[in-house]
Order: sequence, then structure tokens, then C-alpha cells
Amino acid sequence: MKRILLNADAPDLSLETVDETTGDPLEAVAARYDAVIPADHLGPLPMLAEGLRVAFLTTDYASFERLRRSALPGDLLFRPSAVARLDLLRAGRRTLVTTRALKEGESLAESDIAETVGGSGVGAEMRDRMIGRTALYDMAEGAAVDFGTLSEDRTETGRRGNVL
Repeated sequence: MKRILLNADAPDLSLETVDETTGDPLEAVAARYDAVIPADHLGPLPMLAEGLRVAFLTTDYASFERLRRSALPGDLLFRPSAVARLDLLRAGRRTLVTTRALKEGESLAESDIAETVGGSGVGAEMRDRMIGRTALYDMAEGAAVDFGTLSEDRTETGRRGNVL
């Protein structure tokens, strides 16, 4: 099985778990096969005649991950939907998490924040803007640092110059 990423709709998109990346439209890639089978909600694998060249097309990231580990009787084409592209971007995005449990009302210090890959918190580039904000709720160690969990304003001790 060959895993092929179709990135005509998102030319900057790449994925380490594919064998080939192409900017060709789906129609051009589909011309390589006798049949292209939609596979986002594929149940049991279809029974195919010997020698038939088939590809299984998925647009969903979770389906692609599940199918790439299976023994498909053909190639796997991944043409990510807009939602799948967001999932892929999120998976590689550096975000902020807490390094310790925080109690409601505690101010966030530099040492209370770490970066992780693929989290749901604010981007790592927002680190300096999060220092000095107070927790609106109790937060567990490793919790996503996000605008909904921290105050809008920074405490006096968290301010740097006149940047809030």
C-alpha cells in the first residue's frame, strides 16, 4: 500500500506518514486506478478481483490514521478536508500548558508555563502576554493556558514595562 497526500487545496501542507505528496488534482491521481473507493466511513474491506488497481480515498484525519495502519488491498489517498487541515495544523502547533497545579486567583509566573506540541491552549508566541495573569479557576498541572482560564488583566507584579 502506498499512502499519498493530495495537497492541491493546501500546497504548504505536509505529513510525515505518507509515501508521496502531490499537488495534482484528485481527478488526475484517480486516473492511475481502476476504482477509487470513498473510505471515511469504511466498514469491512471490499472483496476485489485480483489485478484490480484501487485506491481508498479519505478526507478525515482520524480515518486516514486508522486506515494507514490497516492492510488495505490498494493505495490510500488522503485529500484533507478543511477540518482535517485544521486538525493537522493544530497537531503541530506549539501551545502553552501549566507546569504545576494552580489555585483560583494565583498569578502565573514564568516558571508556571511550559510549551507542548499539539495542545489546545494559546500559541507559544503568547507566552509573555500570559505571565502575570491570574487563574480564574483551579488548574491542574499540564492544563492548557487559555484566555478562558486566565484573567484579562495582568497583576502589578506580572507587568513588564507598560505592556499588559
